[in-house]
Amino acid sequence: MYRTRPCKAGIVLAAICVAMPATAATLETTRADGVTVRQGAEWVSPPSHPATNRVHISELPAARAWKPGDPIIEVPRQFYGDPNAPSPIPVNPVFGDDPLAARQRNFRGPERGAGNFGTPIRNIEGVRTTASPNDPTGDVGTLQYVMAINASGGSQVAVYDKDTGNQVGATFTMASLVAGGTCATSGAGDPIVLFDELANRWVLTEFTGTGNLLCVYLSSSDDLSQTQTWTRYAFNFPAFPDYPKYGVWPQAYFVGANENGTSGRRPFYAMDRAKMLAGQPATVQRLTIPNLAGFGFQMAQPADLFGTTPPPLDAPGIFMRHRDDEAHNAGSNNPNGDFLELFEFNVDWTTPANSAIVGPFTFPVAEFSSNLNGLSAFQAFPQPNGQRLDPLRETVMHRLVYRRLPNYEVLVGNLVTDLYLGPSSTYPDDTGAIRWFELRRGPEPLPSDVLLRDGFEDPSFGLGWRLHQEGTYAPEDVPGVPADQADRWMGGIGVDQDGNIGMAFNVVRQTPAISASLRYTGRLANDPLGVMTQGEHVIASGTGVTGTGTAAQRWGDYNDMGVDPVDGCTFWFVGNYANSTLNPSNARANKVVAFRHPTCGGPGVAISAPVTTASVCAPSPTTVNAAPLAVTLTPTGGLNETMAISFPATPTGVSANATPASLPEAGGTTQVTLGANNTATTGPNTVTMQVVAGPVTATRDFTLNVQTASPAAPALTTPADGATGVSTSPTFTWGVVSGATSYTIEASTSNTFGTTIFSETVTGTSFTPSSALPSATEIFWRVRANNVCGPGAFSTIRSFTTAAEYCRAPNLAIPDNNLTGVSDNLVITGASGNVTNLDVRVNITHTYVGDLRLRL
Repeated sequence: MYRTRPCKAGIVLAAICVAMPATAATLETTRADGVTVRQGAEWVSPPSHPATNRVHISELPAARAWKPGDPIIEVPRQFYGDPNAPSPIPVNPVFGDDPLAARQRNFRGPERGAGNFGTPIRNIEGVRTTASPNDPTGDVGTLQYVMAINASGGSQVAVYDKDTGNQVGATFTMASLVAGGTCATSGAGDPIVLFDELANRWVLTEFTGTGNLLCVYLSSSDDLSQTQTWTRYAFNFPAFPDYPKYGVWPQAYFVGANENGTSGRRPFYAMDRAKMLAGQPATVQRLTIPNLAGFGFQMAQPADLFGTTPPPLDAPGIFMRHRDDEAHNAGSNNPNGDFLELFEFNVDWTTPANSAIVGPFTFPVAEFSSNLNGLSAFQAFPQPNGQRLDPLRETVMHRLVYRRLPNYEVLVGNLVTDLYLGPSSTYPDDTGAIRWFELRRGPEPLPSDVLLRDGFEDPSFGLGWRLHQEGTYAPEDVPGVPADQADRWMGGIGVDQDGNIGMAFNVVRQTPAISASLRYTGRLANDPLGVMTQGEHVIASGTGVTGTGTAAQRWGDYNDMGVDPVDGCTFWFVGNYANSTLNPSNARANKVVAFRHPTCGGPGVAISAPVTTASVCAPSPTTVNAAPLAVTLTPTGGLNETMAISFPATPTGVSANATPASLPEAGGTTQVTLGANNTATTGPNTVTMQVVAGPVTATRDFTLNVQTASPAAPALTTPADGATGVSTSPTFTWGVVSGATSYTIEASTSNTFGTTIFSETVTGTSFTPSSALPSATEIFWRVRANNVCGPGAFSTIRSFTTAAEYCRAPNLAIPDNNLTGVSDNLVITGASGNVTNLDVRVNITHTYVGDLRLRL
């Protein structure tokens, strides 16, 4: 990416619009264990400056409702390469059927259909349009469920009260949340809705039909029945970010996309979550991984955090994809197994050159097949009229779920596979089934019935991720009659606070007829491995078909599953199904459904703390308290006990108390006050709050950052002292100062700093000014570090001289010194009269010494 700046008419000696590289080169190395490390952000966006709007959703204009006769809106999927290329022929052919399917077919365990798992708690008819596909997405918050779908004019959003199922306000367009700019005028869909449980805020996103923008909207609180301040970011990407999928993580909002900005590679993106939540200008970093050979459409799925327990401190973001080696490594495929690939994304917001992708870490799994009528066709699963629907074979489905449980971390996901793997199969060709998987990391004992492959036990258990279990969900609809097998695909999967799994999906069959429907299943954490044990239950039985032709092939593109952040147990799912009565144009409708395992939770205490970090300056033996933190305790699972709050083991020099220190059976809010004196360890201190309510004990960690003095002066790095010919858009850098939480940088044309060109406070150790510095001028600059004890001393003053760069309005005389090797006839067409905002990009391919002068 190259940064450019507009040239303002009538200004002499302003910055010339010469392209400047955004980042240093990326370095790819191989570790001793054979794992690839790709270091250095390949692209860093310019800062996106947020726009805001304070509004109640009832004040937003209602989106145009579906009406009979509305035309079908087709949203194209981007392919890179030949979508009609023949499927590769493996050198080692695969025979037989899915090796895990029989385990599910033969399961007859006692847990089947336990309790009231098969009775939905909510079953809501969601908003619908004629978009093809309509991309249903949604998530559950503390009080509401929010869903969004594609529509003419961009994404439409509906909010439902969680307790009643009633819609809150009218359906509105996402673009109407904040006025102004391309996001407001060119919203185009592919929405994603996430509830950021760590921040207690909503995150809504879509792309635009103009440019390469992703628009991200953040609410100011969790309750959308109240007036919100919506903060919008518009990030402009180096290529069109098709099919974007997001994951909430402490250090970033991570994004995967089917984007072809780098030949032969696909991107991982990180959005600066901390800056976005603070409403500050925020950037995006981009790194890439090599494409899979067999797919023209592909995207690696980022992990999304479920629950309020974050991953271990500084844990990298996680992305996953599947590798069917018959499709992608046909010359060296293993006919007895395929792979899941996990990548870690370590993002460094201070120094993007340190950001890195590590991986893939490869997990062997049982053989599966991505060949569903080839590797790119939309047509795979036939409806009753024979029109086939898109299998979406290329990705691990949205969402890949991460949850940190008391004894281990867990990742669960799913993908579609073909029950038919090769010749002599029992099943007809292109029969959809859902391959689901669970990875774990943590020091629990190895289960006695863990699925081993050829007696192999992963030696890295307890040190890293391991495949805990996998299964293929394809129960025979008519036992012993495989020809009647229905297609199951487009799964949404989740894991609750007890480690139980819920999974919902689409079902369709040509004969005997099943119009595209929605069903769900699940399993308990301690059930036999590799099977869904809780039976199959109907969300919605479909009617009708999507029609015929190209638009009728598209289906869903994704469904979506979340888990209630309050009880940690209730699954909330949104999915596409066929309903020719509600939508005779193309039979597409949507359901929002809630269900739960009745054994989940038991008596417990949910601890909600929007802010868990405080800072204090403690220069003496006298304890100094930080500002109190609000913490809400809510009983779950029928708990009816008084809640006693304590802090049983605080670090040396650190104090903690809660006011009140006891809450009644119904729960409530307490104020947690953390303090310290100068005997405390400087830097972060972990303080554990304990809540005891009868037989239940719950804990929550807080962080107190302690400093005893203002930070030292930084050491300046670049630009070098006394340097000449420096760009008018330089990047200033300096060294890290221990204990600093921010830095203030100042620049001036005087070494006394009587006036400044700019004075900015930043959190990192680099800064690029948003406006050009004066050219051919000596610039003085200095930096000081800040922390909770106040600002430290300024650094030694440095200076440099900027290059003589010219940009002027037409007909304003400037020196005419031609650059050797560069044409002196630069013609700009289409500009006349007063030019107020002219963007000129000059590519220099010759080595030269001296000033660059541009005649306009």
